[in-house]
Amino acid sequence: MTTRGSTQFRGTAFALAVVLACALTWTVLPAILLSAPHGDNVEQLNWSQAFQWGYFKHPPLPTWLLRVAIGVFGPSAPLTYALAMACVAAALMLLWLCARQVMEPRHALMALLVSSANYYLMGRGSFLNHNTVMLPFVAASAWAALRIVRGAGWQMWLLLGLAQALGLLTKYQMGLIVVANAAALLAAGVYRQPRFGAHLLLAVAATLVPLIPHAVWLADHQFSTFEYAGHSLLAGLDPVHRLTACASFLAQQVARLAPALLALALLIALTRKPSHAPGAGAPEASEGTPSEARSAKEGSPQASLPAEAHLPSEARSAKEGALAVLALTPLAGIVLLVLIAGVAPQNHWGSTSTLLIPLLLVSRLRIDARQSLGAACAATVVCHAVAIAWNVAVWRVDPGPHHRFAARALAELAQRHWSSHQSGPIRLVIGPDWEAGSIALYLPGHPAVLPNGDWRQAPWIDRDLLSGCGALVIARENLPPDQQLSLPEVASARDLAVLKATDSLGRESMIQVALIAPAPGKSCR
Repeated sequence: MTTRGSTQFRGTAFALAVVLACALTWTVLPAILLSAPHGDNVEQLNWSQAFQWGYFKHPPLPTWLLRVAIGVFGPSAPLTYALAMACVAAALMLLWLCARQVMEPRHALMALLVSSANYYLMGRGSFLNHNTVMLPFVAASAWAALRIVRGAGWQMWLLLGLAQALGLLTKYQMGLIVVANAAALLAAGVYRQPRFGAHLLLAVAATLVPLIPHAVWLADHQFSTFEYAGHSLLAGLDPVHRLTACASFLAQQVARLAPALLALALLIALTRKPSHAPGAGAPEASEGTPSEARSAKEGSPQASLPAEAHLPSEARSAKEGALAVLALTPLAGIVLLVLIAGVAPQNHWGSTSTLLIPLLLVSRLRIDARQSLGAACAATVVCHAVAIAWNVAVWRVDPGPHHRFAARALAELAQRHWSSHQSGPIRLVIGPDWEAGSIALYLPGHPAVLPNGDWRQAPWIDRDLLSGCGALVIARENLPPDQQLSLPEVASARDLAVLKATDSLGRESMIQVALIAPAPGKSCR
């Protein structure tokens, strides 16, 4: 194996090891700490009963992925955490590929390490929601854009379009990423490349054509996903609330990037040269990128660098500029939407909008590549350890509902209650989406869930299922079930009972259950 091939192999192996370690850590931790899945994970489990071209609140791709995974492994809470972290892992690998476009190999690995400390990819990485599933498509489109800036052919334009289409089939917020991609390509002057018009048409077609079935579904379902998005997009905040909402949103993004920023600060501190060292603080002379200058000073053979390191300085500058546009435009777009249009920002919008910022920050570092990789590993391990300790402390000291809701034990009690009054299996659960879905997950056969008693949220459920098989009704303990659920049949539910269970730390959970009996003369199929 050549020197360059050996270096690339070691770099790839290191990147894979980092990504796998992150994915395993943040899959196992929620599986241990949570007694019920996150609300977003339960929502996907509820929707995964059927393939649709869209769902009540969102486009279909995340639910499709979960349904396929359930077909292979069966439904479970750990499966949702693993699938979410698989999306994070894919995003991290693609971020590493992006880094290799603008940095030499060791700095690309540092960028990967620092990016992995983004809290959106750690503590919130196991949330199987549309933001998490969108991450790899954001990273893939960024990688394609950086390759196009270098002069890649039609294959990268096709990849760019497909990544954008899949992102839009995940969440409409991908539209901001499409704008960022276009801005980056324009800023880099790709319109001067040969066959630009044909390549652009290919990318546009690859973006739009896969959306056609979803557009048809939208028209058939009264644009329900737009109605959900409209709660934030059409909020119409007044000028004062626009400023406060914008400040709050940006503060939240800084807080969730804090572990990555801490890793970056530790990295700089660990690699800082003493002030009395010869040449300390003096800039390194270079005709190319700072990374190349460092490599030359270290005596690294140019053969060990990727081909990108040999690009003319103008091409390197274009790629670095494109990275800055890709990293900052989505966040700037959200800020402008808030300030100009009065949009009410949601904190989780930052998960995809800040994804490339740690990479951008590392690309601007001026540090010794030989010393800094070990320091980056140490800094990243510290940040992950602190985040793990924080999650454990919250579980013990200030647990949320998903920490203490004893879903498995309550499901066993609900099954006993059903069996004592009805024959046959539970085929349908009606109730608040999170509680009903969490309990249904642990019932035999994983019955269908009608969230909030609203047929619009689960149009694939045959209404004859309710009349033929009856249903288990779940309700919170504070109000009668018929005051919590609008479904008319809930008013006639019988055999109401209050079920109580405790989690492993003795914390009590309570729900109400009732039964809707099958209609006379109907059979359950």
